[in-house]
Amino acid sequence: MNDDYQIALHHDEVLLTTLSVAPARYVEVVALLHERFPADQGFSLHIQRRREMRRILEQSPEGLRLLGVVYRHEEVPENA
Repeated sequence: MNDDYQIALHHDEVLLTTLSVAPARYVEVVALLHERFPADQGFSLHIQRRREMRRILEQSPEGLRLLGVVYRHEEVPENA
């Protein structure tokens, strides 16, 4: 199952962008965002970990086909 992080960058509580980040780059990306978008200038990050809960498959004579993925989102504390 794949895990990734969803990082929402806000300025004065207005959403500017949302990023999907692989676990291998998570620490680096969060540090870079904090450096470039400091909290003392009104920026904040809201981070969630997205985990696959299950996959919905279809089996036919042609084989298996992925129909969808169900995810669970967990809040990640700012200092984690």
